[in-house]
Amino acid sequence: MSEETVTLELLGARLMALTAEVRDLQQRFDGLEARLGALEGRFSAMERRFAVQEERMSRMLSLIVRIAEQQGVQG
Repeated sequence: MSEETVTLELLGARLMALTAEVRDLQQRFDGLEARLGALEGRFSAMERRFAVQEERMSRMLSLIVRIAEQQGVQG
């Protein structure tokens, strides 16, 4: 096993490097969080649009059934 002397200068340099790496990771995670938030918003908007469309289709189907009943069509 080799003997290595750890100096305060070496320790400080390593700590600064690790701090920079952690800061970089934090920025990347912040960017990912923003992107995921935007995607979540888009999915919510799509869900709302699909719910509206589903409601319209249900109303239309109900109307078609009533018209068919009035015309005497048997289902």
